[in-house]
Amino acid sequence: MDFSPDFNSHHLARSGSQSRSLSVSDLSLASFVPETVNEAIINGTYDRNLNKETAINRNHAGAMGCWNELPRKSYSLPHRYKPHIMGGWRGLGGMGRDCTMSPSVSPPSPSEFKQQFTLMRQWFNSFTDEQKNLVLSELLEHIGPSQLHLLSIAIGGRLHLGCPPNCEDPVGWLPPGLALIIFSYLDPVSLAQASQVCKAWHNLASRDCLWRNLSLHQEWHLSLSSHNKQLSRCTRGDGSVDWKQVFVERYRLHRNWLGAHCHVRTFEGHTEGVSCVQFDDHRIVSGSHDNTIKVWNMRTNSRWSVQTLVGHSDMVRCIHLAGNRLVSGSADATIKVWDVEETSQWSSINCKVTMIGHSSTVRCLQVDGERVVSGSYDHLVKVWALSSGECQLTLAGHQAPVLTVAFDEDKIISGAADKTIKVWQLSSGQCQKTLTGHEDAVTTLTFDETTIISGSLDCTIRLWCLSSGQCVGVLDWMSSEGHTGVIRCLAADSWRIVSASDDKTIKVWDRESLRRLVTLRNHTDGVTCLAFNDYVIVSGSYDKTVKLWDFSVC
Repeated sequence: MDFSPDFNSHHLARSGSQSRSLSVSDLSLASFVPETVNEAIINGTYDRNLNKETAINRNHAGAMGCWNELPRKSYSLPHRYKPHIMGGWRGLGGMGRDCTMSPSVSPPSPSEFKQQFTLMRQWFNSFTDEQKNLVLSELLEHIGPSQLHLLSIAIGGRLHLGCPPNCEDPVGWLPPGLALIIFSYLDPVSLAQASQVCKAWHNLASRDCLWRNLSLHQEWHLSLSSHNKQLSRCTRGDGSVDWKQVFVERYRLHRNWLGAHCHVRTFEGHTEGVSCVQFDDHRIVSGSHDNTIKVWNMRTNSRWSVQTLVGHSDMVRCIHLAGNRLVSGSADATIKVWDVEETSQWSSINCKVTMIGHSSTVRCLQVDGERVVSGSYDHLVKVWALSSGECQLTLAGHQAPVLTVAFDEDKIISGAADKTIKVWQLSSGQCQKTLTGHEDAVTTLTFDETTIISGSLDCTIRLWCLSSGQCVGVLDWMSSEGHTGVIRCLAADSWRIVSASDDKTIKVWDRESLRRLVTLRNHTDGVTCLAFNDYVIVSGSYDKTVKLWDFSVC
């Protein structure tokens, strides 16, 4: 059947102001489908969804306007149904959005198209790269959405064919030294994310120098002993340090401290409240009101003590562990030095020295080298020789029981129930200054080169300038979300303060901002004592238990 038109456009022309409607008889006379539609149907490129404007531009405007305005009949449809008008048609796929075919120009036949395409390809192959780029940029202005879609599929895998491996990598074009400098400005999270971009970035971001600088930053700093132990653990077979692993461990540890993520182990065995605790790499030592000292193994899951030291005739109030040497003070007014040796096969406990000189309870003591400093309810501070047990110096000045002492190579600092803190010169025994500000007895203190930190029965923690003696900070329950009970014990390092209280909690504070970081709750009675390092906190309580808070395993 021939679909070619057999009438002219004037058959459908308007006459004056009147226009004749297309009748059924007119439709029966002949097909008015234009020639381009006929060819489109034959060539398989007919598309009835093409917009009406394109159809009108390609064909007789009047005729096609009437044809497209005719609705299709619909049966058994809702009365609100709006029939869709059939659109026009799409020409050959090569036509674009800016190149509409003139009504008088017919598309080339398949043979003509093949001939023209072959010629165009020959021309294109003879062009230089610059000319080819110019041709392609011009062609892009004359193609439509369907051609763009075809291009995106066809060239997706060939976009960088023949390009250098790092053609899209701005860092890859830089000298390695400059790239390392850029990466050194990234924070740890960004550096880890950069290592996942590509293999080249992974190799660059895994360089030990980057992670070493991060590991040694003050924010991730560990104590000297912890630092050395970690480096020996993270040393590779060739003797180099895996600094990325070092930082990952420190980052996780820091995150656990800030988020209170820790595993808590409980050690039971004392029959009265625990008054003091100390620990080293593999054991915990605790003193109790039941007159005993117990040694616990941190490396096992046993809740029971390994050794029990019996020798004091009254409650044990303070202990200090240094290597295999343990020094204890008691309410029996004596100080004992114990030799505590332990191997995988055997253990030995011997009391080497007993120091007698205080007339009342020995409430606090500290050991450094061959020197012991103790404070007592007899209001005195004494300095002892560790090996011989002889009293070398007695410091008098407090008007009430001495509850806490700390010292270094040239000074002793003591706190007492008279609400004062005294700074003594170690060599002469002279009191250099007296700090006042607490409203009740000073129960615990620690200090470093610049600052004294103290806790009191007034439920506050105070920070003092060591040189001037002025109070420079106060942590209380009203302004700092502090403790609501008596402060029994505290300890500090370069960036945090850890405190224990009768309110059954342990609190961790940021030393610089004095902001409370976390509150730890697990004891069922007041927390009397604690000690900590970079990885764990060990605490004792009136609830007769010792607890190990391990931040390295979460």
